[in-house]
Amino acid sequence: MNIAYKIEYAELLMRSRWKLIEAVWLLHGIFVKPEEGFGLKMEKFFFNTIVEQCDDSLEIGRLPETFLSQMLSWDITEVIHTIRISDWKELPKNWQRTIEMRKSISYFWNLLNAKASIKKCEVCYIDRNGKWYALAPESMWNAEYLLAFAQEAGIDTNWLVDDIKKHRRVPRKNAIVAG
Repeated sequence: MNIAYKIEYAELLMRSRWKLIEAVWLLHGIFVKPEEGFGLKMEKFFFNTIVEQCDDSLEIGRLPETFLSQMLSWDITEVIHTIRISDWKELPKNWQRTIEMRKSISYFWNLLNAKASIKKCEVCYIDRNGKWYALAPESMWNAEYLLAFAQEAGIDTNWLVDDIKKHRRVPRKNAIVAG
């Protein structure tokens, strides 16, 4: 596997904020590397879907259930690289189609949408109309909160916590340069 992915994975673990696209898959043992076209693809989805699906009765930042379902079924395989962390093998482009993985990711994202504290979203996705979404894939959330939330949801995160501890002991680039 490309060493660049391992470096990017280590950098992700050291960050205090995670994009939801990264976090949800990370908690399932998969490192997701969005390509340049990912943001454009998601922007296109939000622009084309938001007008019809917006529900103002929801707490600001949350997504309507039908909208979330459409978002999770949106095919993004051509704009992301997916690497299984356990063996660092790149997954085939159709890996998302496995029923078990799709159900697990969908369950967790729906749980976040229903029960997560919107205040833990530190940088929200904002659509062209100025409406913000805490549960959009590119929204950035407090990493520690997401880990605790996953643990409370019954997801085994011990392996990830161990990886985080291991990588956070490594000095950051700035410390190496200054030191």
